[in-house]
This record gives sequence, structure tokens and C-alpha cells, in this order.
Amino acid sequence: MIQIRNLWKKFGSRRVLCGVDLDIEEGETITIIGGSGTGKSVTLKHMVGLMAPDQGTILVDGVDIAAVHHEEELFKIQNKFGFLFQGAALFDSLTVGENVAFGLKNLRPGVSERAAMNVAKEKLALVGLHEVEHMKPSELSGGMRKRVGLARAIAHDPKYIVYDEPTTGLDPITSDVINELIVELRRKLGVTSVAVTHDMVSAYKISTRIAMLYEGKIIALGTPAEIQNTSNPYVKQFVTGSSHGPIKIKLRESD
Repeated sequence: MIQIRNLWKKFGSRRVLCGVDLDIEEGETITIIGGSGTGKSVTLKHMVGLMAPDQGTILVDGVDIAAVHHEEELFKIQNKFGFLFQGAALFDSLTVGENVAFGLKNLRPGVSERAAMNVAKEKLALVGLHEVEHMKPSELSGGMRKRVGLARAIAHDPKYIVYDEPTTGLDPITSDVINELIVELRRKLGVTSVAVTHDMVSAYKISTRIAMLYEGKIIALGTPAEIQNTSNPYVKQFVTGSSHGPIKIKLRESD
């Protein structure tokens, strides 16, 4: 279980997180939605120990990751996470198989090259990719690269998977393939997942619960049906994509 309590973060004079509270239950997929610059990815980075809070606690299986100062202890906690980056973040100079095996070899010191490549093939098959381990990322479509990134994220059998905008830049059909994979991985592997996205089609499909972040705080939390049928004007405006409502978008710096 992951528990976030009173999480604050600012960059310079700009406050991004202003007391975020969120519980992520074991086995669920929770999706954090909200406008650009509202702190969704910043929240994820705190959760996996890539960023330190100004104030607050992030408990991962009872351990406050914000209070861990020894690199070895932090590594043990981070080892519980698999991370799918927004652009897949593959190494162009490595083959697909080497990309998937890369994290495994770093997170599991002592694993042989052969064993790592066998795991890479297994995880690639799990995301629907066969006989592609010798190809380079440049030879793949955007959707295939995203699936390779997902295979790499699950290569070390993490307890938690974090998805940063998993469908960004993909066409609707390819996006649905990724959504189906996320749902299937939760069913097959029993992992706990946290995603951030602007894509409400994706959020409704993959989530057991959805949280909306606005002005540095979680202002709504519920099932996809509850969020879809909300009476909260801020949430309603966001999920319907309306330009009319209490959320105002600056078109110019002077607005």
C-alpha cells in the first residue's frame, strides 16, 4: 500500500503541491487526472523517490520514502517500482531485447546475460511482441515502442507499476491496445498501478479509481462511474473537456 500524506512541493515561488493526501490500495489501478502543470508527474516522482518533498510523508509498504537518506535503502524501495515513461525512453543504440534486459541487469546484480535476455523475450511476449528482440527501436511504430517500454517496466517483476501518460501520441486504436494491456497486466500479475493521464477514455477504462488534482490538492476521488457522473463543476468541466466552467486557461502570460 502507498499512502501520501500532506505532500507539499514548490519550485522557486511557485507552489505545485499543496497538501496532497492519497491512499493507493494493493491491487488497484488508480489514475491521477488534471490539467497541464497541476503536479501529476511531480506526484509520481515523489512516489518513487526521484524527488524529495518540502513537507509531508510518502509511505511505501509502511516505510516513509521521504525520510530514507541511505542510497541502499532507497534503492530497495525503488526496486519495487516499474516505470513506463511518457515517450517510452528507449535507448536507440540498443536492440529491443537489450532495452528490456537493461533495467533487469541493473536491478538484479549477478543475473547472467542469457537469463536477462530470456526474461526480455518472456516479457515482450506478455505485451504481445514476438520475435522483435533483435530489432532497434527506430524500426518500431509508436505503439510498439510503448509496449517495449512496458515490457522493460515489468522485467524485474515489480510490485507497483507507474504509468506516465501511457497513451500520449498514439492513435485511438493503438491507445486502446495499450489500455487493454494495462488492464490485462493487473489481472495476470496482480500488480498495483498508478497512472497519470489527460486521456479520459483511457482513465475510464484502466482505472479502479480516479483522483483529480487541482491547484495542488486532490479535489475528487471515486470510481470511473462516480467521476463520470460527478456534480463537482471543476471535475465535470475537465472530464467533459469544456472551455466553459470554473477552470480558466491562460492564453497569454498577461491574462
